[in-house]
Amino acid sequence: MIPVLDPITTESACGHGGLDGAPLTHVACDISGLAAPQQAARRLVRDVLAGKAGQSWVDDVVLVADELVGNAVQHAKAAIGISLDLYVWGATVQVSDSGADVEAVPGSLQLADEFDEGGRGLFLVDVLSSAWEVQPEDHGKRVVAVFLHREVGAAR
Repeated sequence: MIPVLDPITTESACGHGGLDGAPLTHVACDISGLAAPQQAARRLVRDVLAGKAGQSWVDDVVLVADELVGNAVQHAKAAIGISLDLYVWGATVQVSDSGADVEAVPGSLQLADEFDEGGRGLFLVDVLSSAWEVQPEDHGKRVVAVFLHREVGAAR
């Protein structure tokens, strides 16, 4: 059992239902030092998106959040934070870490060989999200994945 997270949650107070560009919901959480940060990220995303989108779409967002946190844990091994913003048009997941090497995240992806033990995570991020990118920060980097809502039954 993972410890209860103490996320910073803000609900958009605008009367436009998020149409002014502000998220309907913003949740941010420092998951540094947790024994199971990926599990915490999955729970956070599922809790925030519960009942707000189709299950397949939610599953995609959860899997990408899991992959991004896993990469941060494996490569940065230090301060890690996750945020989720829910909009009328979809959602964004952002995972920040203290690893400053933005170039370590490849811009163009190659398929992993069948015998490779890794190398599939960012491929999944690329396939499941509508768009993603790496952004430098003052104290590390942030990987942002964007998810546009899909019509029920629409192909990925």
